[in-house]
Amino acid sequence: MHAAAATVPSCWDRAVSYGDGVFESVLVIEGIAPLWAFHRLRLQKSIQRLGIHCDIAELEKSFWLQAQQNSSAVIKIILARSGGARGYDARPAQDYTVQVKAYPLPHFSSGRIMEGVRLHVCQQRLSHNPAIAGMKHLNRLEQVIAASERPPGWADEGLMLDITGAVIECTSSNIFMLRENILVTPRLDHCGVDGVMRAVIMESIAADIPLPVQEARLTLAEILAADAVFICNSVFGVWPVCSIGVSQIKVQHAITGKIWQRLNAMGYARLYG
Repeated sequence: MHAAAATVPSCWDRAVSYGDGVFESVLVIEGIAPLWAFHRLRLQKSIQRLGIHCDIAELEKSFWLQAQQNSSAVIKIILARSGGARGYDARPAQDYTVQVKAYPLPHFSSGRIMEGVRLHVCQQRLSHNPAIAGMKHLNRLEQVIAASERPPGWADEGLMLDITGAVIECTSSNIFMLRENILVTPRLDHCGVDGVMRAVIMESIAADIPLPVQEARLTLAEILAADAVFICNSVFGVWPVCSIGVSQIKVQHAITGKIWQRLNAMGYARLYG
């Protein structure tokens, strides 16, 4: 038996057909979006790179209206190019469409902070495309395939490499390692998502720890030999890594604990029980 075909509104044609747009998942806690400035900046940079003509001020009003109605939630913003005729050429498509939707506030086990999380090394690789590297665009098929590889109940996240074998990120988070008292995170000039929490750590929190932070090409062997490893995103915060595949990783609470001092001040403790 076949389900009846759903009609896609024409304003979403380019999003559904081509992934022509970007999205953000913004944490709101008791009416406050602690990282909104970073999300807004990434949105603005991404639509400039894609050439989507959007009124950011109007989008921001829509976001805060949703935040007022859902004071503790994850609010997802989808912004897509729209208009024009059928076909790839974006030049005739001068309009845009926005969806702002609230999802329930997630809750995580505090064991993920104290004991660490386990990473599975994904077989799916990230392809290189500097033109869209760093953006959180709507075409995330590589992450969909990679996330589907994760062994249920065994791993918490999937570690993704690129086509050369360099470590880039996890399926829904960025990764840092500690090496000789330097925080190192993969370069994202060829592929990967320039995450909001990654930016917060690099631009603000690392200086408070205090530790220097660098971007570099990293191999899986270098990650496995690190003094400590942690992953991060704007929704769950920061999780130390205790294992990658069958390899054990030392959990360094001295580093992640200092980051959590900042995150707890932003309200992230609300997510853990």
